[in-house]
Amino acid sequence: MQLELPFPAEPPSGSDLTGSIRPRSGRLREVRLSGRVIPYWFRRASRRTIGIVVDQYGLTASAPRWATIAAVEAFVREQERWILKRLDERRRHAPAPFAWRDGAQLPYLGRTVALMRWRCGATRLTGERLQVPAIAFQSASRLRDTVLGWLKCCALALYRERAAAFAPAMGVLLPQVGLSNAASQWGSCAKRRDGGGRVLLHWKLVHFEPALIDYVVAHELAHLRHMNHSMAFWRLVNSAYPEHQWARRELRQRGPFIPDL
Repeated sequence: MQLELPFPAEPPSGSDLTGSIRPRSGRLREVRLSGRVIPYWFRRASRRTIGIVVDQYGLTASAPRWATIAAVEAFVREQERWILKRLDERRRHAPAPFAWRDGAQLPYLGRTVALMRWRCGATRLTGERLQVPAIAFQSASRLRDTVLGWLKCCALALYRERAAAFAPAMGVLLPQVGLSNAASQWGSCAKRRDGGGRVLLHWKLVHFEPALIDYVVAHELAHLRHMNHSMAFWRLVNSAYPEHQWARRELRQRGPFIPDL
């Protein structure tokens, strides 16, 4: 089971919308909307309806195998006002590319830390400053690799700690916990026959405050007992994390605006 990365706004009535932080696989096509040529990714999927996604990478249309291209583009045109509005909003509010340099501001566990050059030693967090060895500043790519390595190491340690805290109260065996760089979900869960399993959590959750990370951990652990989103599943999530509706809403709203590192 997977917890999908969220779309930040309410969809128009009758449409099926999800979101992602990377363009989905498929063919690149074009459709004309109100005189504008709009590129979009088209892919076939195991689904019963046509779905559209608007994210920072543009428009994606997903369709069941029986749907023709004409039917897909007719559906897209029905939603053209909504699509163009969202594309324009994305363009206006798109975050600037992250600048890998001394003093750059980076979100970490719900607060902002500044990259700071220092003479030696390993990368470490001191107050609101992330001290990075000076040698890493020789190039943007080296600095990026150094900081991402530190972020992922911290993320994995925290995710494992939180899973260990939630598992006993939820009545599940502690699963293996690893990092994900998935295209379309914050977390995923694979269950074994013995009740154990493996949970993967997206490393970019480390940008958010621990309360939001806890929701994703609880959500995925609940799938070790219920591999669905049934009432029983949500009762289990609620028992461990009563604020799950708030957390899900926060991820929907804020997810698309984390930096693209």
